[in-house]
Amino acid sequence: MSSKGKNNKFTIMVIPHSEGTPLVFKLPISTVQLIGVLILAVVMVSISFVTRYVDISKSMDELDYLRQENIAKESKIEELAKETQLLIEKFEEIKELEEKLKNLANIEDEAKGVEKESSIDEKLFVNSRGTTTLERASRSVNHLNNLLPNQRDAMSEMVGDIEETNRRLASTPSIWPTWGRISSPFGNRRGPFTGRIEFHSGIDIANSTGTPIYATADGSVSVAAYRSGWGNLVIIEHSNGFSTYYAHMSRIAVKPWEKVEKGQIIGYVGSTGNSTGPHLHYEVRLRGTPVNPRNYMN
Repeated sequence: MSSKGKNNKFTIMVIPHSEGTPLVFKLPISTVQLIGVLILAVVMVSISFVTRYVDISKSMDELDYLRQENIAKESKIEELAKETQLLIEKFEEIKELEEKLKNLANIEDEAKGVEKESSIDEKLFVNSRGTTTLERASRSVNHLNNLLPNQRDAMSEMVGDIEETNRRLASTPSIWPTWGRISSPFGNRRGPFTGRIEFHSGIDIANSTGTPIYATADGSVSVAAYRSGWGNLVIIEHSNGFSTYYAHMSRIAVKPWEKVEKGQIIGYVGSTGNSTGPHLHYEVRLRGTPVNPRNYMN
């Protein structure tokens, strides 16, 4: 290749290996420059295209990864929505059990007569149309969050009511104070010492001396001493206005002001005081008035 400065041209000569005539091309320098610029432009564009292609490939890979990840997350959200629905159904079962417990414990429902809340399917949007899985799951979780504190308070109140009911039942006479035969019932009878018709304020349960005597309810011992006519006497004060009397014991097994529980041994059958034989004279009094003990013996 050679150049001729005065003509401002490039001369390109192609000489074949054979003895043929050489080929000569004369190009203006501006054309050569243009060709160089075009070649450079093509190279730059090619590099830019390759770089762009690589970036797009990476973006497509990332987009595919994000798509797969999104599908996985949607699957998890759908699973969460189903699990939340199951939790809500279980919650409804707990509420039904709560009502049954209240009925068993004879606890009055303060909300009785008040319009109940709508059913779970009406209240929730878990199966509603026009909402996304995420919205359904989110609404279900929010609903649970609103229900749980109220249910916790209701259950705590119910537990307190049941405990109070149990305390009341435990403090109400309900068992036999000892084994044996009722030798004298509650009410009018002919007195064993006077022979006249008189009111018998309790029942007499005949059995051998030394037979255990049990407290018929939780309470506090107010009397544990020998009293004329009664013999060895134990009086237990219970809540709800009840008190029980146990007379003619051979031996007392408790002390005054001692706390006793239902079924605890408080003494033994005997024949002390005004007695014609070994037996227990047992009374139940409600606010000081004798009532028939048979009504409080299961």
